Amino acid sequence: MSRQAASRSTPLITSVCYVRHVVSEPQACARFVSDIFGLQQVAGHDDELAFRSDDRFRTVSLSRDQRDGTSIGIEVWDDAALQVIGERLRAQDFAVRPASPDECRRRYVQSALLADDASGNRIDLVTRPTRSGRRYFPPRDAGIVQFQGVGLRSTDHLRDLTFWRLLGADVTDWVGDIAYLGIDHLHHRIALYPSRRNGLLYAAFEVEALDQIMQNSYFMQDNQVRIVQGPGRQSASHQVFLHVEGPDGLILSYVNGMAEIGDKPRPARQFPLRANSLCNWGSESKDVPELGAPASSNRSNA
Repeated sequence: MSRQAASRSTPLITSVCYVRHVVSEPQACARFVSDIFGLQQVAGHDDELAFRSDDRFRTVSLSRDQRDGTSIGIEVWDDAALQVIGERLRAQDFAVRPASPDECRRRYVQSALLADDASGNRIDLVTRPTRSGRRYFPPRDAGIVQFQGVGLRSTDHLRDLTFWRLLGADVTDWVGDIAYLGIDHLHHRIALYPSRRNGLLYAAFEVEALDQIMQNSYFMQDNQVRIVQGPGRQSASHQVFLHVEGPDGLILSYVNGMAEIGDKPRPARQFPLRANSLCNWGSESKDVPELGAPASSNRSNA
């Protein structure tokens, strides 16, 4: 059995469960996340502004507090899997430590390891993230059904790939050196973008259908919200997307229609780094370099 098939049957990690993001303008970002993008604001603590997008207790938290920095929550199967992951990361000299009870409380989880990838992105490896007993009720019906995944900037691409493979993620496809990482039945939950700086590139939220992608595009235009890219469709995953930018450069995405990975394993496919590999509808991002292709690549592959 291939490593890809084995990792699917015995998972260590199961989902991307939250984003905790440090911003300089929390209130302005909160208005964007709630009133414009369409997440439900809920009670936070410790000067944290928190939001829901589905049945989870929190999926986005905003804070000015620099102590923890921005982090991505990754749900781990159980404490035994958490121990295995910790041993693997330490053996490869990745920074990792147990979260304190207070750090777990602020993340609404039962236990956690706080790790850094090679780029310095904080990855919270958590067990039993809290679910909400109440229905998700957004202030604006944007059609959001769940938090789907993230795009991360990577300054040390090879070592970052090692980090995620130690967690059990698989590269499903490449566009240039952009790596799409799968952890479940979907084509990818995490995308690693080579960059000159680290950090969260975007957080993606699934909507009900293509209609909601288009309706949200019109809504953003009517409200003079900057559309970074889209509506568009990824060539590798077939996912339709719309990337929009709020205060502090916070990019959130509406997505729909991502391909599923079948039971039959296959090698990761290589797409050239050019515009139509990133979006086969012709949408381009000129202001966010990680989301675009160099002009020279587009000319040479025309």
